[in-house]
Amino acid sequence: MRLIFGVLYTFLFLSYITTALFIVFHLLRYSLDRKTAIFGTLFFIVVFVILLFINALIFFSLPFEEFFPAVIL
Repeated sequence: MRLIFGVLYTFLFLSYITTALFIVFHLLRYSLDRKTAIFGTLFFIVVFVILLFINALIFFSLPFEEFFPAVIL
């Protein structure tokens, strides 16, 4: 069961990163002022990395064995 949730979380994790790259591209490409674009992008990346790290810590601390005690195949 842990493997299934690991695969699903990996897919979710990669989709977060893909979305972040999409946002960074648009922040850099379509900002009117270059300084604002760089500041906004750096701010976004810092907050994104912190939140992604916290998300991963919380996910890996979940007790899957208690959620699904005896899965019989």
